[in-house]
Amino acid sequence: MTRRGFLGSAVGVMAAQAAAPKWNLLIITNDQHRADCLGCYGNAVVKTPVLDGLAAEGVRFENYFVHAPQCVPSRVSMHTGRYPHTHRVPSNAYMLPDSELTLAKILNAEGYRTACVGEMPFAPRSYTGGFQRVLASNRDYDKFLAARGLKFPAAEGRFQAAPVPWSEELDETAFFAGKAREFIRASRETPFFLHINFRRPHHPFNPPAPYDKMYIGAKFPPSHKREGEMAGKPAAQQAALEKSVGFDLRTMSAADLDLVKAYYYGMISLNDKYIGTVLEELRAAGVADRTMVVFNADHGEMLGDHGLLFKGSYMYDGVVKVPFIVRAPGKIAPGTVVKGLVEEVDLLPTVLEVLGVKTTAAVQGKSLMGVVKNPAARHKTAVFAEYPAIKMVRTAEWKLVHYVKSRHGELYDLRRDPHELTNVYADPANAAVLAEMFALLADWQAGTGDPVLAPVRDPEEK
Repeated sequence: MTRRGFLGSAVGVMAAQAAAPKWNLLIITNDQHRADCLGCYGNAVVKTPVLDGLAAEGVRFENYFVHAPQCVPSRVSMHTGRYPHTHRVPSNAYMLPDSELTLAKILNAEGYRTACVGEMPFAPRSYTGGFQRVLASNRDYDKFLAARGLKFPAAEGRFQAAPVPWSEELDETAFFAGKAREFIRASRETPFFLHINFRRPHHPFNPPAPYDKMYIGAKFPPSHKREGEMAGKPAAQQAALEKSVGFDLRTMSAADLDLVKAYYYGMISLNDKYIGTVLEELRAAGVADRTMVVFNADHGEMLGDHGLLFKGSYMYDGVVKVPFIVRAPGKIAPGTVVKGLVEEVDLLPTVLEVLGVKTTAAVQGKSLMGVVKNPAARHKTAVFAEYPAIKMVRTAEWKLVHYVKSRHGELYDLRRDPHELTNVYADPANAAVLAEMFALLADWQAGTGDPVLAPVRDPEEK
């Protein structure tokens, strides 16, 4: 090739790259959705054809763990790529400092149109976390109902299991999905980042018709509990059995639990349908092939495991292990399955790599694109979660839950006890394992100080 030809070719490539439109980002988060309640995760009862199809078109992570068993700290980790003790939001009661760099702020600087819809991901609810627009929040949905002479009923019913008195067209999931579709239609020519936060399937368990009847009489996968297991668990868990959200869970019958599951599954199928309408809008707008779609949850639901419902200060897999699916046409091979351990902080750097945006020094997660391309590779040996005065470390074989300033703790041999029914923390035979797990926890704590607020040496100190 001549020099002129080479230069002409190079200029052509650069021009093509400059003209290529940026990728869009769509994140869809279900609140309180546990990993084993999707068809693609092995549940043969729940009907989730849209999300199963999304997994078939991209990558499904079998062992994705969030960093808190509560909404706000988990969502903040998702949006910052940082652990709760670093971003300083250990529970729902704490506000995200405005100094924290969020995904929305990063993409604003890249020229993206950013918006969220549904449940606000931060605290207080008025804080946008950098999103340029809030398309509609829970308060807007309340106004939507009021304009029709309706209001959200109190959490009634045994164990908060009672359908809402309206059909799916008036339900919050349909309302928020509609706002999301409007945004996508208006954003065809501009790169966008949209985060849809569906409240469902969070309790109360109250799907609209016809989803309230969809699973009545179904034979659900069993919940996992053992007679007398609480004798070896922290006292707070026994207290939760006696009173959770005002209910004595010890009185819950098998029929009660089946009704809760029927409504919980109904809410999941409702969301699945309307997620389908949003994905269809991407296709209708002609942007599906350059939109990265992420589906996940902020935490799970106990759903009868250990006799418990709802969420709480537990570190059981039912609460900290959630679904995680990513589709990026041409960048992620369809039907990919990653079985190794991955964490919520890994979401942000993964997204930025796919979008071609540089990550920042503050991010503590690690991009998953390497393991997506080589699913047999090991991404991490351990994952972590935390809550005020509680820390968890989990490997493929063991889980340790440490209670600060307490002589009690939890240790589970996940090879022999995958459902975490027998606490072997006090068993002398596990002393070496316990020491190793504590070492992992200490290394994590010591190695994850804020990389932005690094210590500054005193120049006068020799």
